[in-house]
Amino acid sequence: MTLHSDKKGTEQDWSMESSEAAQSRLKRLSPSFTFEELWELHRQSVENSRPSIKGSMMLRKKWVILGNAVILGAILLTGIGLYSPNVGAALKKVFFIDLFYKNVPGIMDNGLYQIEKQNLGTATDVSVTDRNIRLTVAEVFYDGIQFVVNYQVEYLKKKKITEEDAAVYYDYEFEGASPQMGGTHAFTITGDHTFVGTTVFDTEPLPENARLHIAIRRIGTTDGNWDVTVPVSLGKTKPLTKIVRPQITGSYEGKTFVVDQITFTPVGTQVVVKTDQLLSLYYFLEDDLETRFDSAGGMGRNGEERSNFGPLSEINPKPQYVTLLVGKMASGQSSTQRDEYADYTGPESLPVTLRGAKGGRVTITDVQFLEDSTVVYYEASDAANQRPYLILEDSSGGRFTSNKNAVRVSRESFAYKLEYPKLPSIPFKFEMVVDEYSKERKEPMKIKIPIDWE
Repeated sequence: MTLHSDKKGTEQDWSMESSEAAQSRLKRLSPSFTFEELWELHRQSVENSRPSIKGSMMLRKKWVILGNAVILGAILLTGIGLYSPNVGAALKKVFFIDLFYKNVPGIMDNGLYQIEKQNLGTATDVSVTDRNIRLTVAEVFYDGIQFVVNYQVEYLKKKKITEEDAAVYYDYEFEGASPQMGGTHAFTITGDHTFVGTTVFDTEPLPENARLHIAIRRIGTTDGNWDVTVPVSLGKTKPLTKIVRPQITGSYEGKTFVVDQITFTPVGTQVVVKTDQLLSLYYFLEDDLETRFDSAGGMGRNGEERSNFGPLSEINPKPQYVTLLVGKMASGQSSTQRDEYADYTGPESLPVTLRGAKGGRVTITDVQFLEDSTVVYYEASDAANQRPYLILEDSSGGRFTSNKNAVRVSRESFAYKLEYPKLPSIPFKFEMVVDEYSKERKEPMKIKIPIDWE
Protein backbone atom coordinates (compact mmCIF):
# COMPACT_ATOMS: atom_id res chain seq x y z
CA MET A 1 0.00 0.00 0.00
CA THR A 2 1.19 3.50 -0.73
CA LEU A 3 0.31 6.30 1.65
CA HIS A 4 0.35 9.87 0.50
CA SER A 5 -0.96 13.11 1.89
CA ASP A 6 -2.62 16.22 0.63
CA LYS A 7 -0.86 19.57 0.95
CA LYS A 8 -1.88 19.89 4.58
CA GLY A 9 -0.18 16.63 5.47
CA THR A 10 -3.36 14.72 6.31
CA GLU A 11 -5.22 12.09 4.35
CA GLN A 12 -8.07 13.10 2.11
CA ASP A 13 -11.45 11.52 2.78
CA TRP A 14 -13.99 11.30 -0.02
CA SER A 15 -16.54 9.20 1.86
CA MET A 16 -20.08 10.56 2.21
CA GLU A 17 -22.86 9.72 4.62
CA SER A 18 -26.03 8.29 3.16
CA SER A 19 -28.71 9.81 5.35
CA GLU A 20 -30.14 13.28 4.79
CA ALA A 21 -29.65 14.08 8.45
CA ALA A 22 -25.96 13.27 8.35
CA GLN A 23 -25.44 15.25 5.16
CA SER A 24 -27.12 18.26 6.73
CA ARG A 25 -24.88 17.98 9.75
CA LEU A 26 -21.79 17.85 7.58
CA LYS A 27 -22.79 21.12 5.99
CA ARG A 28 -22.92 22.72 9.43
CA LEU A 29 -19.30 22.03 10.23
CA SER A 30 -18.14 18.49 11.05
CA PRO A 31 -19.52 14.94 11.29
CA SER A 32 -21.50 13.37 14.12
CA PHE A 33 -22.96 9.92 13.72
CA THR A 34 -25.70 7.75 15.10
CA PHE A 35 -24.90 4.08 15.57
CA GLU A 36 -26.80 3.19 12.42
CA GLU A 37 -25.13 5.85 10.26
CA LEU A 38 -21.69 4.71 11.39
CA TRP A 39 -22.47 1.09 10.58
CA GLU A 40 -23.75 2.11 7.15
CA LEU A 41 -20.33 3.66 6.48
CA HIS A 42 -18.78 0.37 7.58
CA ARG A 43 -21.00 -1.64 5.24
CA GLN A 44 -20.52 0.63 2.23
CA SER A 45 -16.75 0.72 2.69
CA VAL A 46 -16.48 -3.06 2.55
CA GLU A 47 -18.91 -3.46 -0.34
CA ASN A 48 -17.04 -0.89 -2.41
CA SER A 49 -13.62 -2.40 -1.89
CA ARG A 50 -11.97 -4.61 -4.51
CA PRO A 51 -9.70 -7.59 -3.71
CA SER A 52 -7.40 -6.70 -6.61
CA ILE A 53 -6.45 -3.22 -5.40
CA LYS A 54 -2.69 -2.68 -5.65
CA GLY A 55 -0.27 0.19 -5.49
CA SER A 56 -1.52 3.57 -4.34
CA MET A 57 -4.49 4.00 -2.01
CA MET A 58 -5.42 6.96 0.16
CA LEU A 59 -5.92 6.15 3.79
CA ARG A 60 -9.09 7.65 5.16
CA LYS A 61 -10.01 8.34 8.76
CA LYS A 62 -9.59 5.28 10.93
CA TRP A 63 -13.31 4.65 11.37
CA VAL A 64 -14.08 4.55 7.63
CA ILE A 65 -11.24 2.30 6.48
CA LEU A 66 -12.89 -1.03 7.17
CA GLY A 67 -13.25 -4.53 5.83
CA ASN A 68 -11.15 -5.38 2.82
CA ALA A 69 -10.44 -1.78 1.82
CA VAL A 70 -6.72 -2.30 2.41
CA ILE A 71 -4.79 -5.08 0.68
CA LEU A 72 -1.09 -5.47 1.42
CA GLY A 73 1.13 -5.76 -1.66
CA ALA A 74 4.21 -7.94 -1.76
CA ILE A 75 7.22 -5.62 -1.67
CA LEU A 76 10.89 -6.48 -1.63
CA LEU A 77 12.74 -4.28 0.85
CA THR A 78 16.47 -3.98 1.16
CA GLY A 79 17.51 -1.21 3.55
CA ILE A 80 17.57 -1.25 7.32
CA GLY A 81 17.89 1.93 9.39
CA LEU A 82 21.10 2.88 11.15
CA TYR A 83 21.36 3.50 14.88
CA SER A 84 21.22 7.17 15.86
CA PRO A 85 20.86 7.49 19.66
CA ASN A 86 21.30 11.27 19.91
CA VAL A 87 18.50 12.06 17.48
CA GLY A 88 16.23 9.44 19.02
CA ALA A 89 16.72 10.76 22.53
CA ALA A 90 15.79 14.26 21.44
CA LEU A 91 12.67 13.05 19.67
CA LYS A 92 11.34 11.45 22.84
CA LYS A 93 10.37 14.97 23.96
CA VAL A 94 8.03 15.46 20.99
CA PHE A 95 4.32 15.01 21.75
CA PHE A 96 3.58 13.01 18.62
CA ILE A 97 0.05 11.91 19.53
CA ASP A 98 -1.08 15.41 20.46
CA LEU A 99 0.15 16.69 17.09
CA PHE A 100 -1.51 13.73 15.36
CA TYR A 101 -4.93 14.46 16.87
CA LYS A 102 -4.67 18.15 16.00
CA ASN A 103 -4.03 17.35 12.33
CA VAL A 104 -6.52 14.54 11.68
CA PRO A 105 -9.93 15.90 10.65
CA GLY A 106 -13.03 14.74 12.45
CA ILE A 107 -13.37 13.10 15.83
CA MET A 108 -11.31 10.09 16.84
CA ASP A 109 -11.32 8.22 20.12
CA ASN A 110 -8.92 9.61 22.72
CA GLY A 111 -7.20 6.32 23.53
CA LEU A 112 -3.88 7.05 21.82
CA TYR A 113 -3.06 9.62 24.50
CA GLN A 114 -2.41 6.69 26.83
CA ILE A 115 0.70 5.74 24.82
CA GLU A 116 2.62 8.77 26.07
CA LYS A 117 0.79 9.00 29.39
CA GLN A 118 1.72 5.43 30.38
CA ASN A 119 5.00 5.23 28.41
CA LEU A 120 3.77 2.32 26.33
CA GLY A 121 5.80 2.99 23.18
CA THR A 122 9.07 1.28 22.30
CA ALA A 123 11.92 3.62 21.35
CA THR A 124 13.74 2.51 18.20
CA ASP A 125 16.33 5.19 17.25
CA VAL A 126 16.25 3.83 13.71
CA SER A 127 17.57 6.41 11.25
CA VAL A 128 18.48 6.57 7.56
CA THR A 129 19.74 9.46 5.41
CA ASP A 130 19.49 9.92 1.64
CA ARG A 131 19.40 12.99 -0.65
CA ASN A 132 20.32 15.16 2.36
CA ILE A 133 17.10 14.15 4.11
CA ARG A 134 17.23 12.15 7.33
CA LEU A 135 14.29 10.07 8.56
CA THR A 136 14.33 8.85 12.16
CA VAL A 137 11.76 6.44 13.60
CA ALA A 138 11.49 7.50 17.21
CA GLU A 139 8.87 5.14 18.61
CA VAL A 140 6.66 2.16 17.79
CA PHE A 141 3.56 1.03 19.70
CA TYR A 142 1.50 -2.16 19.39
CA ASP A 143 -1.27 -3.60 21.60
CA GLY A 144 -2.70 -6.42 19.48
CA ILE A 145 -5.42 -4.16 18.05
CA GLN A 146 -3.50 -1.30 16.46
CA PHE A 147 0.04 -0.14 15.98
CA VAL A 148 1.52 3.34 15.84
CA VAL A 149 4.74 4.56 14.26
CA ASN A 150 6.14 8.01 15.23
CA TYR A 151 8.95 9.51 13.15
CA GLN A 152 10.75 12.75 12.27
CA VAL A 153 12.06 13.96 8.92
CA GLU A 154 14.91 16.48 8.82
CA TYR A 155 16.03 18.37 5.71
CA LEU A 156 19.77 18.77 6.28
CA LYS A 157 20.46 21.47 3.66
CA LYS A 158 17.15 23.07 2.74
CA LYS A 159 16.68 26.60 4.10
CA LYS A 160 13.00 26.33 4.97
CA ILE A 161 10.49 23.58 4.22
CA THR A 162 6.89 24.10 3.11
CA GLU A 163 3.75 22.02 3.49
CA GLU A 164 4.58 20.41 0.13
CA ASP A 165 7.77 19.04 1.70
CA ALA A 166 5.95 17.60 4.74
CA ALA A 167 4.77 14.30 3.30
CA VAL A 168 6.01 10.71 3.29
CA TYR A 169 5.17 8.14 0.58
CA TYR A 170 5.73 4.51 1.44
CA ASP A 171 4.78 0.84 1.18
CA TYR A 172 5.02 -1.74 3.94
CA GLU A 173 4.83 -5.42 4.79
CA PHE A 174 5.38 -7.68 7.79
CA GLU A 175 7.75 -10.60 8.02
CA GLY A 176 5.70 -13.77 7.77
CA ALA A 177 2.28 -12.09 8.05
CA SER A 178 -0.27 -10.40 5.80
CA PRO A 179 -2.86 -8.95 8.19
CA GLN A 180 -5.99 -7.13 7.15
CA MET A 181 -5.36 -3.47 7.99
CA GLY A 182 -6.70 0.06 7.78
CA GLY A 183 -5.55 3.36 9.19
CA THR A 184 -4.61 7.00 8.88
CA HIS A 185 -1.66 9.36 9.23
CA ALA A 186 -0.79 13.02 9.83
CA PHE A 187 2.28 15.24 9.45
CA THR A 188 3.19 18.42 11.35
CA ILE A 189 5.93 20.93 10.49
CA THR A 190 7.96 21.53 13.67
CA GLY A 191 10.75 23.82 12.43
CA ASP A 192 12.41 25.38 9.41
CA HIS A 193 14.00 22.06 8.52
CA THR A 194 11.87 19.39 10.25
CA PHE A 195 8.45 17.79 10.37
CA VAL A 196 7.11 14.85 12.36
CA GLY A 197 4.65 12.16 11.36
CA THR A 198 2.45 9.60 13.04
CA THR A 199 0.88 6.62 11.29
CA VAL A 200 -1.86 4.62 13.05
CA PHE A 201 -3.14 1.26 11.79
CA ASP A 202 -5.93 -1.02 12.91
CA THR A 203 -4.77 -4.56 12.28
CA GLU A 204 -5.56 -8.20 12.76
CA PRO A 205 -3.31 -9.98 15.31
CA LEU A 206 0.36 -10.18 14.36
CA PRO A 207 2.93 -12.85 15.20
CA GLU A 208 4.84 -12.41 18.45
CA ASN A 209 7.79 -10.01 18.02
CA ALA A 210 6.89 -9.21 14.41
CA ARG A 211 8.98 -6.85 12.29
CA LEU A 212 7.57 -4.21 9.99
CA HIS A 213 9.39 -3.30 6.78
CA ILE A 214 8.70 0.20 5.44
CA ALA A 215 9.86 1.14 1.96
CA ILE A 216 10.03 4.93 1.62
CA ARG A 217 10.87 6.03 -1.90
CA ARG A 218 9.71 9.63 -1.73
CA ILE A 219 9.65 12.39 0.89
CA GLY A 220 7.95 15.63 -0.07
CA THR A 221 8.97 16.24 -3.67
CA THR A 222 12.26 14.31 -3.43
CA ASP A 223 12.72 10.75 -4.68
CA GLY A 224 15.18 8.57 -2.79
CA ASN A 225 15.53 5.52 -0.55
CA TRP A 226 14.73 5.67 3.16
CA ASP A 227 13.82 2.01 3.77
CA VAL A 228 13.60 1.04 7.45
CA THR A 229 12.72 -2.01 9.54
CA VAL A 230 11.10 -1.58 12.96
CA PRO A 231 10.05 -4.01 15.72
CA VAL A 232 6.40 -4.59 16.62
CA SER A 233 6.16 -6.09 20.10
CA LEU A 234 3.53 -6.71 22.78
CA GLY A 235 6.20 -6.47 25.46
CA LYS A 236 4.82 -3.33 27.14
CA THR A 237 1.10 -3.79 26.60
CA LYS A 238 0.56 -7.51 27.16
CA PRO A 239 0.83 -7.30 31.00
CA LEU A 240 -1.82 -4.54 30.93
CA THR A 241 -4.20 -6.35 28.55
CA LYS A 242 -7.33 -8.24 29.63
CA ILE A 243 -8.94 -10.77 27.30
CA VAL A 244 -12.46 -12.07 27.90
CA ARG A 245 -13.88 -14.99 25.90
CA PRO A 246 -17.67 -14.90 26.42
CA GLN A 247 -18.58 -17.54 23.79
CA ILE A 248 -22.17 -16.28 23.88
CA THR A 249 -24.47 -17.22 21.00
CA GLY A 250 -27.20 -14.78 20.09
CA SER A 251 -29.76 -14.09 17.38
CA TYR A 252 -31.28 -10.80 16.26
CA GLU A 253 -34.04 -10.76 13.64
CA GLY A 254 -33.02 -14.19 12.41
CA LYS A 255 -29.30 -13.39 12.17
CA THR A 256 -27.12 -15.58 14.39
CA PHE A 257 -23.77 -14.63 15.86
CA VAL A 258 -21.29 -15.69 18.54
CA VAL A 259 -19.58 -13.14 20.80
CA ASP A 260 -16.15 -14.75 20.63
CA GLN A 261 -13.70 -12.41 22.38
CA ILE A 262 -13.32 -8.96 23.93
CA THR A 263 -9.83 -7.48 24.34
CA PHE A 264 -9.19 -4.55 26.67
CA THR A 265 -5.87 -2.74 26.33
CA PRO A 266 -4.75 0.60 27.81
CA VAL A 267 -5.32 2.21 24.41
CA GLY A 268 -8.31 0.42 22.90
CA THR A 269 -11.00 -2.25 23.05
CA GLN A 270 -11.92 -4.83 20.44
CA VAL A 271 -14.97 -7.07 20.14
CA VAL A 272 -14.66 -10.17 17.92
CA VAL A 273 -17.91 -11.68 16.66
CA LYS A 274 -18.21 -14.87 14.62
CA THR A 275 -21.00 -14.84 12.04
CA ASP A 276 -21.80 -16.18 8.59
CA GLN A 277 -23.72 -12.99 7.78
CA LEU A 278 -21.08 -10.28 7.72
CA LEU A 279 -22.18 -6.63 7.90
CA SER A 280 -25.79 -7.47 8.63
CA LEU A 281 -25.69 -6.25 12.24
CA TYR A 282 -23.94 -3.49 14.16
CA TYR A 283 -22.18 -3.94 17.50
CA PHE A 284 -21.55 -1.28 20.16
CA LEU A 285 -20.35 -1.35 23.72
CA GLU A 286 -21.23 0.24 27.10
CA ASP A 287 -19.76 -0.26 30.57
CA ASP A 288 -21.75 -0.95 33.73
CA LEU A 289 -22.38 2.79 34.20
CA GLU A 290 -23.86 2.98 30.68
CA THR A 291 -20.81 4.93 29.52
CA ARG A 292 -20.70 4.51 25.77
CA PHE A 293 -17.33 3.44 24.35
CA ASP A 294 -15.93 5.64 21.58
CA SER A 295 -16.29 3.88 18.24
CA ALA A 296 -13.02 3.36 16.36
CA GLY A 297 -13.90 1.41 13.21
CA GLY A 298 -13.43 -2.26 12.50
CA MET A 299 -12.93 -4.91 9.86
CA GLY A 300 -14.43 -8.20 8.79
CA ARG A 301 -13.78 -11.25 6.65
CA ASN A 302 -13.89 -15.07 6.70
CA GLY A 303 -16.87 -15.23 9.04
CA GLU A 304 -15.36 -12.87 11.62
CA GLU A 305 -16.02 -9.22 12.45
CA ARG A 306 -13.72 -7.08 14.61
CA SER A 307 -15.31 -3.94 16.03
CA ASN A 308 -12.85 -1.48 17.58
CA PHE A 309 -13.56 1.01 20.35
CA GLY A 310 -11.68 3.37 22.61
CA PRO A 311 -10.33 2.16 25.98
CA LEU A 312 -12.21 1.85 29.23
CA SER A 313 -12.87 5.22 30.84
CA GLU A 314 -10.44 6.48 33.47
CA ILE A 315 -13.33 7.02 35.85
CA ASN A 316 -14.39 3.36 35.56
CA PRO A 317 -11.29 1.33 34.58
CA LYS A 318 -12.53 -2.05 35.86
CA PRO A 319 -16.29 -2.39 35.36
CA GLN A 320 -18.02 -5.47 36.71
CA TYR A 321 -19.51 -6.06 33.28
CA VAL A 322 -19.89 -4.53 29.84
CA THR A 323 -22.97 -4.57 27.64
CA LEU A 324 -22.79 -5.38 23.95
CA LEU A 325 -25.53 -3.65 21.94
CA VAL A 326 -26.55 -5.55 18.81
CA GLY A 327 -28.91 -4.11 16.24
CA LYS A 328 -29.82 -4.04 12.58
CA MET A 329 -29.03 -1.11 10.38
CA ALA A 330 -32.19 0.90 9.71
CA SER A 331 -32.61 1.57 5.99
CA GLY A 332 -34.62 4.34 4.42
CA GLN A 333 -35.64 5.92 7.71
CA SER A 334 -36.10 9.67 7.44
CA SER A 335 -35.12 12.14 10.10
CA THR A 336 -35.21 15.85 10.78
CA GLN A 337 -32.96 18.04 12.87
CA ARG A 338 -33.93 20.39 15.63
CA ASP A 339 -31.61 23.16 16.82
CA GLU A 340 -31.43 24.25 20.45
CA TYR A 341 -29.68 27.52 21.36
CA ALA A 342 -28.41 29.25 24.50
CA ASP A 343 -26.22 32.31 25.04
CA TYR A 344 -23.07 32.43 27.15
CA THR A 345 -22.27 35.89 28.48
CA GLY A 346 -20.19 34.83 31.47
CA PRO A 347 -20.34 32.48 34.49
CA GLU A 348 -23.56 34.12 35.65
CA SER A 349 -25.38 32.77 32.57
CA LEU A 350 -24.88 29.16 33.69
CA PRO A 351 -26.28 26.62 34.23
CA VAL A 352 -28.42 26.51 31.10
CA THR A 353 -30.55 23.56 29.94
CA LEU A 354 -31.17 22.50 26.34
CA ARG A 355 -33.92 20.14 25.22
CA GLY A 356 -32.40 16.85 24.08
CA ALA A 357 -33.62 13.71 22.30
CA LYS A 358 -36.58 11.59 23.43
CA GLY A 359 -37.66 14.08 26.07
CA GLY A 360 -34.22 14.24 27.68
CA ARG A 361 -32.11 17.24 28.65
CA VAL A 362 -28.54 18.47 28.44
CA THR A 363 -27.50 21.01 31.07
CA ILE A 364 -24.32 23.02 30.50
CA THR A 365 -22.82 23.58 33.93
CA ASP A 366 -19.46 25.29 33.42
CA VAL A 367 -17.03 26.72 30.86
CA GLN A 368 -13.29 26.95 31.48
CA PHE A 369 -10.99 29.09 29.33
CA LEU A 370 -7.52 27.56 29.23
CA GLU A 371 -4.38 28.84 27.56
CA ASP A 372 -4.95 26.97 24.31
CA SER A 373 -8.47 25.52 24.59
CA THR A 374 -12.01 26.00 25.86
CA VAL A 375 -13.53 23.25 28.00
CA VAL A 376 -17.31 22.86 28.34
CA TYR A 377 -18.82 20.79 31.17
CA TYR A 378 -22.32 19.39 30.83
CA GLU A 379 -24.67 16.85 32.41
CA ALA A 380 -27.18 14.73 30.49
CA SER A 381 -30.45 13.55 31.98
CA ASP A 382 -30.04 10.01 30.61
CA ALA A 383 -27.79 7.71 28.59
CA ALA A 384 -29.49 8.61 25.30
CA ASN A 385 -28.29 12.22 25.59
CA GLN A 386 -24.81 11.63 27.01
CA ARG A 387 -23.08 12.47 23.70
CA PRO A 388 -24.80 15.59 22.30
CA TYR A 389 -23.70 17.30 19.11
CA LEU A 390 -22.71 20.69 20.51
CA ILE A 391 -21.34 23.65 18.51
CA LEU A 392 -19.92 26.89 19.88
CA GLU A 393 -20.44 30.05 17.82
CA ASP A 394 -18.54 33.21 18.73
CA SER A 395 -19.71 36.79 18.28
CA SER A 396 -18.12 37.06 14.83
CA GLY A 397 -19.92 33.98 13.51
CA GLY A 398 -16.99 31.59 13.88
CA ARG A 399 -18.16 28.04 14.61
CA PHE A 400 -16.22 25.52 16.65
CA THR A 401 -16.66 21.81 17.35
CA SER A 402 -14.67 19.51 19.57
CA ASN A 403 -12.13 17.32 17.77
CA LYS A 404 -12.04 15.02 20.79
CA ASN A 405 -14.70 12.76 22.20
CA ALA A 406 -16.45 13.74 25.41
CA VAL A 407 -14.85 12.45 28.64
CA ARG A 408 -17.05 11.30 31.51
CA VAL A 409 -16.16 12.96 34.82
CA SER A 410 -18.65 11.44 37.28
CA ARG A 411 -19.71 7.92 38.19
CA GLU A 412 -22.99 9.10 39.73
CA SER A 413 -24.34 11.06 36.76
CA PHE A 414 -23.90 11.47 33.01
CA ALA A 415 -21.52 14.39 33.52
CA TYR A 416 -18.96 15.00 30.78
CA LYS A 417 -16.43 17.51 29.56
CA LEU A 418 -15.76 18.53 25.95
CA GLU A 419 -12.63 20.29 24.76
CA TYR A 420 -12.81 22.92 22.01
CA PRO A 421 -10.24 25.20 20.39
CA LYS A 422 -9.56 28.46 22.17
CA LEU A 423 -12.37 30.92 21.42
CA PRO A 424 -11.29 34.35 20.18
CA SER A 425 -14.08 36.25 21.94
CA ILE A 426 -16.88 36.30 24.49
CA PRO A 427 -19.88 36.23 24.48
CA PHE A 428 -20.68 33.19 22.37
CA LYS A 429 -23.60 30.91 21.65
CA PHE A 430 -24.24 27.21 22.30
CA GLU A 431 -25.98 25.33 19.48
CA MET A 432 -27.10 21.73 20.04
CA VAL A 433 -28.29 19.71 17.03
CA VAL A 434 -30.82 16.98 17.82
CA ASP A 435 -31.90 14.26 15.38
CA GLU A 436 -35.57 13.33 15.40
CA TYR A 437 -36.80 10.28 13.49
CA SER A 438 -40.12 9.85 11.73
CA LYS A 439 -40.81 6.60 13.56
CA GLU A 440 -39.44 4.98 16.67
CA ARG A 441 -36.38 2.87 15.97
CA LYS A 442 -36.23 -0.68 17.26
CA GLU A 443 -34.14 -0.96 20.40
CA PRO A 444 -30.92 -2.97 20.05
CA MET A 445 -30.44 -6.30 21.76
CA LYS A 446 -28.34 -6.02 24.94
CA ILE A 447 -25.93 -8.75 26.02
CA LYS A 448 -24.43 -8.42 29.50
CA ILE A 449 -20.87 -9.80 29.69
CA PRO A 450 -19.32 -10.12 33.17
CA ILE A 451 -15.60 -9.47 33.65
CA ASP A 452 -13.38 -11.11 36.24
CA TRP A 453 -10.44 -8.76 36.79
CA GLU A 454 -8.61 -11.12 39.17
